[in-house]
Amino acid sequence: MADGGWILAGIAMLAGAATAGIAIAQSRRLRQLAARLQAAEAEREALRAGREDAQRRAADLAARLEALAADAAGQRAEAIALRQAEAEALALLDAAPFPIWRRGEDGRLLWVNTRYARMTETTAADAVARGLELASSHDLNQPRDLAATARQAGGLQVQERRFVAEGDRRNYRIFELPAGGGTLGFGQDITTEADARGQLRRHMEAHMEVLRTISTATAIFGPDRKLILFNRAYARLWQLDESWLESSPTFGEILEQLRADRRLPEQIDWQAYKRSQLGLFTTVIERQEELLHLPDGSTLRLVISAYPSGGLLFAYDDVTRQLTLERATNTMIAVQRATLDNLYEAVVVYGSDGRLSLYNRAFAQLWQIDPDILNRQPHLTEVLEAARPLMQRGPDWTQLRERLVDSFAARKATRGRLERGDGTVIDYASVPLPDGAVLYTYLDVSDSIRIERALRERNEALERTDRMNAAFISNITHELRSPLGTLISMTEVLAQGILGPVNARQEEYCGDIMAASRNMLRLLDDIIAIATIEVGQMALEPADLSAAALWQAAAAQWQDLAEQRGIRLDLPPDDRDSGHLTGDEQRLCQALDSVISTAIDGTPQGGLVRLAAGPDGGGRICLRVESHSGGLAPLRPTSIFADLADAPDRRRTHADLSLVVARGLFDLHGGELRLDSGEASQAVEIRLPAGRGPAAAVAAIPARQ
Repeated sequence: MADGGWILAGIAMLAGAATAGIAIAQSRRLRQLAARLQAAEAEREALRAGREDAQRRAADLAARLEALAADAAGQRAEAIALRQAEAEALALLDAAPFPIWRRGEDGRLLWVNTRYARMTETTAADAVARGLELASSHDLNQPRDLAATARQAGGLQVQERRFVAEGDRRNYRIFELPAGGGTLGFGQDITTEADARGQLRRHMEAHMEVLRTISTATAIFGPDRKLILFNRAYARLWQLDESWLESSPTFGEILEQLRADRRLPEQIDWQAYKRSQLGLFTTVIERQEELLHLPDGSTLRLVISAYPSGGLLFAYDDVTRQLTLERATNTMIAVQRATLDNLYEAVVVYGSDGRLSLYNRAFAQLWQIDPDILNRQPHLTEVLEAARPLMQRGPDWTQLRERLVDSFAARKATRGRLERGDGTVIDYASVPLPDGAVLYTYLDVSDSIRIERALRERNEALERTDRMNAAFISNITHELRSPLGTLISMTEVLAQGILGPVNARQEEYCGDIMAASRNMLRLLDDIIAIATIEVGQMALEPADLSAAALWQAAAAQWQDLAEQRGIRLDLPPDDRDSGHLTGDEQRLCQALDSVISTAIDGTPQGGLVRLAAGPDGGGRICLRVESHSGGLAPLRPTSIFADLADAPDRRRTHADLSLVVARGLFDLHGGELRLDSGEASQAVEIRLPAGRGPAAAVAAIPARQ
């Protein structure tokens, strides 16, 4: 058992060894098989991965092919839409009512529309083939040059051309725009616009030619504020060089030049004024008008209006003389109105058409007519009807009315007397005026008929009023003084017996006529002098003169007048050292003559009139005129020099005009007046500036009511 077991064990060991060897061999083979299997598995995995990658790539390729197919389909649809849109656009361009074309890079025509072909009187294909251009035959390269300019500039180019199209000469505005490698162009018919511009240009040229010839200073500035037109009157007005104006300076440059020449009104803030003037170019829409008061005293009326083509038109008119005349006329009218309203007489003026044109308060009060009615300028017949209640009542009213109307139509100077129904007696007078009007004056003389003393007082007032009426008439017309001079000359001829012998009574009448005429002439001169002084137009001729020269020329005349009145006249000695002053010798002598004559007239017989002259120690020459009654005889109750020295607000209605003129002349010479009145004497001192040399500027004295 034991041996058997060992054998068995040996066999088992051999078997185990064999089995182990087999197992090892098998294990090696298994490992080799496993390695081969792993390699085969790896290869299979690689094949599977390659197959999956190929499948994925195939899927991607299929997706891309599908996308490309879809994209191709979209592009085909888009191409079809583009071709359809292009066809529609070409159809629209071809149907356009204005010419359209397309050019290549070389500037040659590639396509034109039907309108283009119609303008060239051929077909579109033929126009492209022949290269027919819309241009004048004198410059056929003009279209290509414009296209080349558009390509080089890279933007739109515009040009105006005039050429023959469809048998008619037309004006076109041509547009060339870079498009692709060439250009796209079209034309706009502006024939009507060009004709209108031409007509406007001709109208403007004619308008400018008229502006150059008118006397109104005119200048036109364009929208850029440069001068585009001026006339000679403008250059003369502003004293500017025409060659400089022709260089088209700006409005601001002209303002600066005028400021340098001191031709513009002085301004506190020049820059603000200049900005406001330049701002007119953007603010003026409606016509503006203003007055310019220049430093040289002249006044201009400036009219600014917008110019049709842009800019402003400036028109200047010198209205200095017009304003001066207007001021003088207004002053004269005011003087006349004040004179009329202060007249005791009732005054009314009817125009050539029979309508009332002027009246005073006395007229309305005398005839008890409402001023509202008179202010409506009623006809003569209406005024008569308004005054009818005061006239005599009875069947003769119609005849009286016709007689009054006929007297107006006859235009003859008449005088008469009316007795109203209320017992008032009125003296009337009518005076025809040169302009066809008739002046009527009315004076209530009822009291003078009943009382002799009142008659004398009324007569004195009437004479004074008559003189004022004559002054009024001379203010209305300048034809009164000349006929008065003619009357004096003719009366002198009659008095001298040139036309035949005259008796003593006729000679006396001639002397009275000449004396009265000379008095009236002097009164007219005084009134004219007063008006001249009060409006500031009295012209003086200053000169260096001695105080003695003021009385030497008239001394003999004063002596004769004093001897006729029985008055002693005491004049200063002929002293050359009595002082010198500067003034108008003629005017000063006239004023002093009025003062001495008034002093002699106001001094009773046996009295004394003394004139003293010399420096007063205060740089003035003192002229003292004294009037002494002599003995116990008193002077007039009122001062004989009142009209000479009264203040303006104390002026009396019935003033001595010669003394009023004298006061004005002394005022113009810078004189001062002082009254010195006593119980039996009256004196006036006239102090004038002493010295030699040119006179100072003369200012007008204030107007006195």
